[in-house]
Amino acid sequence: MAYTTLLSIGYAQPILQNIVYALPARVCRVQADAAVEVSNVVAFSPADALTNADTVGAETSARFIRCTGGNTVVTVIPV
Repeated sequence: MAYTTLLSIGYAQPILQNIVYALPARVCRVQADAAVEVSNVVAFSPADALTNADTVGAETSARFIRCTGGNTVVTVIPV
């Protein structure tokens, strides 16, 4: 059985390359050290790049997040 790790709100958390993580069930701002993708389905089809998440942060209501470019650090901030 596969499990998806839920990212918590409020602090920096490392995520591993190509591992899918769950986002909180609310609109949130995501700040990442590298470019990330978000999706509403765990299969990431289709996946959307979260524009500006790796610079100034970006708001999303997506359910899942991943980074395909390598390991990174993500901070989830309440909106």
